[in-house]
Amino acid sequence: MKSKHITSTLSIICLSLIFSNVSQSQSANKTNSGKVLLITSAQVDLLSEGGKAWGFTKDSEAKNKVRENLRKVIKEARKQNIPIIHSPVGFDYELMKDFKPLNNIQSVIIENKLLEINSPGVDFIPEASPLKHEIVLPYRQGFTSFWAQSIQEHLKRLRIDTIYIAGMLAEGCIESHARDAAENGYSTIVISDAIGSTSLELLEASEKSLALHTKAMISTKEFLKTK
Repeated sequence: MKSKHITSTLSIICLSLIFSNVSQSQSANKTNSGKVLLITSAQVDLLSEGGKAWGFTKDSEAKNKVRENLRKVIKEARKQNIPIIHSPVGFDYELMKDFKPLNNIQSVIIENKLLEINSPGVDFIPEASPLKHEIVLPYRQGFTSFWAQSIQEHLKRLRIDTIYIAGMLAEGCIESHARDAAENGYSTIVISDAIGSTSLELLEASEKSLALHTKAMISTKEFLKTK
């Protein structure tokens, strides 16, 4: 009798584990169908009139209506239960006081003290403010969350195969994320009118480069039709 009881108990445990795994798998597939929306650097310094980089980025905002399109894209992703990952940039300039820039972009960032941690400039813009349940990665100092090694675990847990990318800056974080994502085995799709740049010339150049390094470049309207 004791042997039969043990066998019966083990059978119940095994069945519970099997159904639990199936349930989790179905839940994950229902939630995202392998897709995720990555919003990079949608922050005050880059996308608000009072931001330190507004003088550089205002033309691309005027052309693409980045803020409004980010709002639309994020709203649609939430409607479709597509997970959203927010990847902000932030710098602690006190800790970086002895750091010497290695390239021109770093020089511009440091000279203007862009995206300084604990300053208003590092805040998310209202159109891209995360909800409590959404993933907000730690502040990164490099161009991509792959380089920072902060995104991989989330992508694996959510069983992602396709990453939609939007935000700032086209010539920096957007291009770098697109390349890194592809090199890590993910299909990348950039929402072309939900990204901005420090100049229209750089925006155009980045769009040409992104067309080579992504699976597709789509508009906000096209994303809204994605199912």
